Amino acid sequence: MPQKAKVFTQKEAEEEVKKMANLCGLMFYHFSSLLVEKLGEETGKEIVKEVVKRFGLERGNRIKEDVLKKGLKLTVKNFERFSDLPKIGWGGRKRETFCPFAEVWIAKEAEELCKVYCEVDLWKIKGYNPKIKLERVKWVLEGDDSCNYEIKDVP
Repeated sequence: MPQKAKVFTQKEAEEEVKKMANLCGLMFYHFSSLLVEKLGEETGKEIVKEVVKRFGLERGNRIKEDVLKKGLKLTVKNFERFSDLPKIGWGGRKRETFCPFAEVWIAKEAEELCKVYCEVDLWKIKGYNPKIKLERVKWVLEGDDSCNYEIKDVP
């Protein structure tokens, strides 16, 4: 007889997403720190920056493709509507309550190195629609209590 699928409460599902995000943040930390350790600060960080750029551009392009397939315009509203981030267990664009990666990086005292990852948001926008303006106004890795961005369509 087939096993009955487990149904998660919203809180349980959020915790599972956070657990996976924590692992992704840990993977980025180890990947980045090993490159810097083996190749030196300058070369290691440059490679990490290029990886983040490519990752962000690909994600932005995927979101753009989804929006265009629906016959919609490349607006901020549609970027957010078709976002590739989980809808639960994640603080969203503003990350008011939880930054899944920063939690790991702060614990590892690797804020400076791991700030490189946060550029992914800028590259996602460039891949989606380079006319949209994105500016970070608050940043957990700079000591703020949350991460927050100003994002707006430019005609």
